[in-house]
Amino acid sequence: MLGRNEQRIHASVTQVDLHDFCRLARTYGLEGFHCVTAIDAQHEITADLAEYWQKGPGSNYNPDRREALSLLEVHRTFDEVLEKLRRQYGADPVVVGTSARSYPEKSIDFEGFWGTIAPLGRPVLIQFGTSWGLSPEQMSRCDWVLPPIVGRDGYNHLSVRCAAAILIDRLMGASTHGST
Repeated sequence: MLGRNEQRIHASVTQVDLHDFCRLARTYGLEGFHCVTAIDAQHEITADLAEYWQKGPGSNYNPDRREALSLLEVHRTFDEVLEKLRRQYGADPVVVGTSARSYPEKSIDFEGFWGTIAPLGRPVLIQFGTSWGLSPEQMSRCDWVLPPIVGRDGYNHLSVRCAAAILIDRLMGASTHGST
């Protein structure tokens, strides 16, 4: 990820992000939520959270959350995610980036998304960045980049959870294309 001053950082994994991304994935019938962090302590925190909601007291308290968090997979690198999807689907995923910035050379609009992506017959992996977004190196790994979400007056500094919900709804809300 990028930090405030364009430096490369490891952003924090937050409990709210994990819950909301998993709930978003479950609501729209997505096959999973892959969280990437290289930090050991973040893996421990994430494992504790998943254990609590999937097998601990939270599993009985809120079965809906247990179901949503069953979609969570935590990885140390983005390459681990790609390899898992290659093994699972037998093909490289189409990597789609998101950003509050425009990337005209790789831009794909919401209206043309499925017409472009579906004929490829490959799994789709949508990357969301937190902090100040995906690094240039990570953006270079994208096949396509969705346009930024811009509010009525040009403001577009949404939380990653809000941006993800809007983007997924735009892509899947009226879609009959099934799971991705």
